[in-house]
Amino acid sequence: MRVTNKMLATDSLASLNRGLERLNHMSHRLAAGKKLLVPSDDPIGTGNVLRMYKGLEETRQYVNNADYGIGMMLAADGALTDMINILQRARELAIYGANGTMPEDSLHALADEVNELVDHAVQVANSTYTDSYIFGGQETTKPPYTSSVDAGTGYITGIGDYAGSDEAMSIEIGPSSELDINVPGSFFFDKAFDELIKLREKLSAADSEGVSAESVGGLDEAISGVLRFQAEIGAKTKRLEITKSRLEGLDLNLQTLISKTEDIDVAQAIMEFKMQENAYRLALDTTARIIQPTLMDFLR
Repeated sequence: MRVTNKMLATDSLASLNRGLERLNHMSHRLAAGKKLLVPSDDPIGTGNVLRMYKGLEETRQYVNNADYGIGMMLAADGALTDMINILQRARELAIYGANGTMPEDSLHALADEVNELVDHAVQVANSTYTDSYIFGGQETTKPPYTSSVDAGTGYITGIGDYAGSDEAMSIEIGPSSELDINVPGSFFFDKAFDELIKLREKLSAADSEGVSAESVGGLDEAISGVLRFQAEIGAKTKRLEITKSRLEGLDLNLQTLISKTEDIDVAQAIMEFKMQENAYRLALDTTARIIQPTLMDFLR
């Protein structure tokens, strides 16, 4: 086959273009700090990186869920602590009121304080966290309890029916793994409200015997109920904290694996770039000798 100058020039230019493309690609890899710029660089590695990025995104969402759950339960724990303090104070007042020698005016004063405790208890039951009602179960957009007040006495005459859901709100903390992060208020607040209002009514009526026979024991039961659910919340909070720590460790491991797969070895990449640059310069010099620059050189 006859080899012409045109064929030499065409082949040389094609080789130069291929070398320039490789040099340009390596330059882009250095600038980006990545060795996987397009899937064709490493199809298997690209697939692995995409799966790891998906896993990283899911893991971070689980961490965010755990953070929200921990915040919700810490807020619930604080509210339940307030509720226990309210009930314990009411129990102290009940013990005072059970004393048959206390004057009627003093019993009325105790009833006034208990009424304030009832009002405080309603506020606690309607506690919120990030605009969500903590004790409303899955119904987090409206207060679970409302109260009606007598305009004359200023006493809370009743607590409305529980307006929340009896199903707890849950979050996803892993694949097919969910955890309830709140407690429906009806599980313990109804009993507490009932005992507080009964105590206030007995004190208002100067019924020391009724306070002694019923209210002290009823308040003890209400306190035990709140404590039981507070212990449950504490256990779940600890579980979430452990889960969050594990997920953060998984996040770090995934980041490390992704970096090993797609990030370049800078020293090696620079060396390869310089080698490719030298090869391109050599090709330019060789081509300059093959493709004569002038007609006179061709006629020699």
